[in-house]
Amino acid sequence: MLVFVLNILIFWIINSLIKKNQKLKEMEIVKLREQYLEQFIGNAESQYDAMRKLRHDIKDKYETVNELLKVQKIDETRKFISESFDLIGKSESYVKTKNNIVNAIVNAKLTMASSLGIKISCITVSDFEGIKGTDLCDLLSNTLENAITACKEIADDANKFLYLKIDRETDTYTFLIKNSIDHSVMDSNPRLTTTKADKKQHGLGTSIIREIAKKYNGRCDFYESEGMFCCQVTLMADTTVLN
Repeated sequence: MLVFVLNILIFWIINSLIKKNQKLKEMEIVKLREQYLEQFIGNAESQYDAMRKLRHDIKDKYETVNELLKVQKIDETRKFISESFDLIGKSESYVKTKNNIVNAIVNAKLTMASSLGIKISCITVSDFEGIKGTDLCDLLSNTLENAITACKEIADDANKFLYLKIDRETDTYTFLIKNSIDHSVMDSNPRLTTTKADKKQHGLGTSIIREIAKKYNGRCDFYESEGMFCCQVTLMADTTVLN
């Protein structure tokens, strides 16, 4: 009888610890999602402010060009226009879909990547019907952040490249994110555990990606091809989700 009671007690303790760890993990994921949503709101506001400033700057530039042309300063006008084109080019967005969350996250992350000397290639669909905004936020934030972090660890004189492609065929979305690597990640870190010091804060990325794939009856694959690390996520559109 004593052994039976002890077994029940041990089972209860183990079960309680499992539930407690699960709750802690869920709280960490919620906290991480809140941070990404705060970033999204900040990025959206920054983009709106940037657009207002750009419109104001364009008006000022037209007036300046007009004044230069009035006094026949052709060379100065050409130089001024050339410099203005460079500034406008720096403020261009990488994507312009019908989904504001996708626009804010992708443009912010790819702008960051470009500022770090990473070459960018991006192709995407316009509509994201059947996927919740919070899930899009989590998926894109984690996959792109992981790709950028990996590129940052490569030597500065190496070729750094980040590729994002989002396809849709009927009700199936495919997210493919590829980034340069200078060694095999699958050989050195097959479980894809974080290499950052703060493992609690940064160790949930791949777990969140897998959970989203499972939630939408899809799949998540990590592999290497032609010297690049690849993350491919397929999601089945949820017809009950309203965008």
